[in-house]
Amino acid sequence: MPPATAERPLAAISAQLVCFTFISVNDVIIKLIVAELPSWQIIAIRSAFGLILLSPLMLWQLADGSGRLATRRIGTHIFRAALSAVSIVTYFEGLRTLDLPVATTILFVTPFFVVALSGLALREPVPVNRWIAVVVGFAGALVIVKPDASGISLAALLVLISAATWAATMVAMRDLARTESSLAVIVYFNLFLVLIAGALAWPHWQPVPWRVMAIIAGVAAIQLIAQSFMMIAFRFASASVTAPMQYVQLIWSVLAGWFIFGVIPALNVFIGAVIVVASGLYLILSERR
Repeated sequence: MPPATAERPLAAISAQLVCFTFISVNDVIIKLIVAELPSWQIIAIRSAFGLILLSPLMLWQLADGSGRLATRRIGTHIFRAALSAVSIVTYFEGLRTLDLPVATTILFVTPFFVVALSGLALREPVPVNRWIAVVVGFAGALVIVKPDASGISLAALLVLISAATWAATMVAMRDLARTESSLAVIVYFNLFLVLIAGALAWPHWQPVPWRVMAIIAGVAAIQLIAQSFMMIAFRFASASVTAPMQYVQLIWSVLAGWFIFGVIPALNVFIGAVIVVASGLYLILSERR
């Protein structure tokens, strides 16, 4: 079991900012390749590359005899991987038709789920200032999406499901971080994702061009970096503290949509971005008091 770590909210917020920056890079790359392969196949290959990249650390830990890969919570690891599998595949499928900034903003309901689950499942205290940051940030996301009476598309619904299951994944990671090493959490996550996604992808497996294989390998490295910083964040603060930092993805997705995909954001996107950034700054300043 890792030693207890003192709460350091600002360090956690910084780590989560780095994490979501790398996740944004991952999203751009996935948006570019998701049309070439089935989503389950991309997930399986990416997780397999993740295990390959982790293998030197795994062998070193096994040789060291430190027991950092040992776990008595295999069921929780499987549960988290299953939730993640649902979250990832629904997001990938939504990305097939949605513009990246729109998909990203829909994901901003995630902190609502995280705050609620942190209080209910982990019994963590959720101060009023964190609720304010989440609500204000989500209001900015609504300004960007501009919901109307026409309903919600299937792609948008898939991303909404992704947000709910990703929130549960974040809460499960926070719970695992209390008793498991960072390496164990990441290794079991990728291992069970390979098994789950691989089994679902196998009946419709397609040949993978070397170019796409190399891109997925790069995505795996990016994802490992993001997971590592997320683990650091969750060791230093509760899930409800770090959840609003997901809003940084908005900035990167708007820039990527503009410069890479040729989607020029409307005025409401910029107004919403200002609101979202303001909520993040409010959270940081309130944690310093």
